Amino acid sequence: MRLGIDFGTTRTVVAGADRGNYPVISFQGPSGDSRGWYPSVVAAGPGEKLLFGLDAEARFGEPGWSFLKSFKRFLGSNAADASIQLAGTGYSTLELVTRFLRQLKIDLLERSNLDLARGEPLEAFIAVPANSNSNQRFITLESFARTGFGVLGMMNEPSAGGIEFAHRYGTKHSAKREHLVVYDLGGGTFDASVITVKGESFDVLANEGVARLGGDDFDQILMELVLARLGSTAIDPRTEFDLLELCRTAKENLNPNSRRISIDAEHLFPGVREVVIPTTEFYERCQPLVEQTIEAVELATARALGNFDDPWGEVTALYLVGGSSDLPIVARTLRDRYGRRVRRSPYPYAATAIGLAIAADRVKTQRLQERFSRYFGVWREADYGRVITFDPIFPRETPLPHDGQPDLVSTRRYRPVHNLGYFRYLECSRLDSEGRPAGDITPWDAVAFPFDPGLQKKAPETVQVQRQPGVEEHLVEEHYRCDPVGIIEVTIADQTTGFSKSYRLRKSG
Repeated sequence: MRLGIDFGTTRTVVAGADRGNYPVISFQGPSGDSRGWYPSVVAAGPGEKLLFGLDAEARFGEPGWSFLKSFKRFLGSNAADASIQLAGTGYSTLELVTRFLRQLKIDLLERSNLDLARGEPLEAFIAVPANSNSNQRFITLESFARTGFGVLGMMNEPSAGGIEFAHRYGTKHSAKREHLVVYDLGGGTFDASVITVKGESFDVLANEGVARLGGDDFDQILMELVLARLGSTAIDPRTEFDLLELCRTAKENLNPNSRRISIDAEHLFPGVREVVIPTTEFYERCQPLVEQTIEAVELATARALGNFDDPWGEVTALYLVGGSSDLPIVARTLRDRYGRRVRRSPYPYAATAIGLAIAADRVKTQRLQERFSRYFGVWREADYGRVITFDPIFPRETPLPHDGQPDLVSTRRYRPVHNLGYFRYLECSRLDSEGRPAGDITPWDAVAFPFDPGLQKKAPETVQVQRQPGVEEHLVEEHYRCDPVGIIEVTIADQTTGFSKSYRLRKSG
């Protein structure tokens, strides 16, 4: 069975590929209800017992349990082996994600409406936010592989939204390229992608995003308004978790005609029957976040279509996907600005999963050209060490290889002047006017490589960097490889001595 799995910040959605249909898989909830999503939550109970997904959600409200929601947000900043604290115990990021996905797989087999033949393997197309760095891509891919899913491929989430749009609405002219802007507002991240569509070919021209902006932030705003009404600011973590759940539910029940938000928090704050917040007040507080998403949309569109006299005149649709795009203020603001170009997916929570299921079904016929959504590079010395410059190994929007193509390669050759090379790698969302990293910056582990032949069999971490006469006679090559999902490896070689070392570049510890 081929699946599309959208591992989301607050909800994970699974869609199947069934003879040209792409149904969203339903799970049986704790109270026997059926829902088209799976909760992205972890619970820790007595004796350091961990529960995931449906089992974790079933413990909401029970004493003695602690909860971790939105743990996907840690993937961009945490290393695979970095510790996430839950109920006083540390768990590695990779362990938590893997165990969550393992439970998802069990519940797909035992607590869903997935019609699976006995012994039939589960193959999946998966996704990450377009703004994801290499660390998040590695952890996501590795976790799915460890869980036993056959990973057919990985793409950026808004690209899957573009595939779902093309399948649902088709294109005006199959022989003509059309430009689509995907507006993907999820539980924890926002991405905007400009995609050209021609038949079954999809070319991502530009990505822009905000790494930490989504439904969680709207929930936080509503909770702050409730606490302000109550005259309370200091609450314990468990009360905060429960109140955020109330706020999330109230937010998701809003419709364009809603005039007020009612929060029944009496069980959390004795003597308080109901807290009422006018929607106008809530939307006013949310407006700056919505404006941030529009800024990202404009940046992506300008980069992708800036050669046209009227870039927006080239856009077929601004397509809204992601559960948080359901918030009325979002569609209202976008329609005020972009008019009839705005189109909302009928299934905003599931659009990404459906697009992934379509990709899984058409893995041999569909072509997707992704691009780097960030700059990747390394700090270097210039002008005999007097100046430090940033060398972008893979600039943003460099086309990534697609299936069947060789890995993307970049090479640097030079003659060193020091006994030891200390490589400080990073990713960033943009460069400033002088070519220095700016915006959202993610530093990676430094790599130490000995240029002095006498050090090439020693631990380089114990050596002090200094100028070394004679090493300038050596030729050093850095060979970078990037695979189709954006994971980067480098081999550094002293071509004079034949000594070399390879590294997978990511954050650890």
